[in-house]
Amino acid sequence: MKNPFRSIRIFAGETMGELKKASWPTRTELRDSTIVVLVSIAIMGVFIAVADFSLANVVNLFTSYMR
Repeated sequence: MKNPFRSIRIFAGETMGELKKASWPTRTELRDSTIVVLVSIAIMGVFIAVADFSLANVVNLFTSYMR
């Protein structure tokens, strides 16, 4: 039977090795990327709100003619 603690230690060691190889963003790159994401979310939120409001009014208009 394999020792589970040895497997965990090997996994943790390999994970740390891979994380050291990764290239991490600088503080400026991280800030700029965060701003882009937040602005994109705001734009998408406004678009979805306008589309939802418009479609709801169109549906109400058509259903009011059916009565």
